[in-house]
Amino acid sequence: MKLQAALLTALLTSAALAPQAMSAQVPAASQTVCMTSPTPTGWVVTGYSDWYACGTPSNPYYNSKAIMDATGTPSGGSVTACMAPGPAGFYATAYSYSFSCEITKTPSGTFNNQEQLTNLNGRPSGTTVTICGIQSAPSGWVQVAIAQSYLCVYARSGGVGNNAVTIRKS
Repeated sequence: MKLQAALLTALLTSAALAPQAMSAQVPAASQTVCMTSPTPTGWVVTGYSDWYACGTPSNPYYNSKAIMDATGTPSGGSVTACMAPGPAGFYATAYSYSFSCEITKTPSGTFNNQEQLTNLNGRPSGTTVTICGIQSAPSGWVQVAIAQSYLCVYARSGGVGNNAVTIRKS
């Protein structure tokens, strides 16, 4: 009887500790941090807000940002983020507007401020993708054409014009 009670106590104790031990090893998929905190490598900003943990909100800019870990995005997969440099190998394939991505408290809504970032890392040879902006092809890719894409119109009411490049994996 004492042995059964001891085993039951040990089992309950280890079960109570297991979630805490596991949560320390598994990073959060998203979190809110103060604006002054650097965005970790492989993460993207998904929105701006005021958070009292970062101080009393008072200026025309938000004091915190929501960030998301994009490192688990599979090859060819996409994440939606506020415009900022994306993780290595992620390229913008579409632009849009979101109130969440307005860094100021007086949004104009005039320009797109959100982008769809596609992970080009590990794409197979022969894959063709259109990325926003007139730019050189990334390493391991060749530029096929300068393109026009409605997905890549930056200004909300602007014309299409040549605003993208089509690239192919070598």
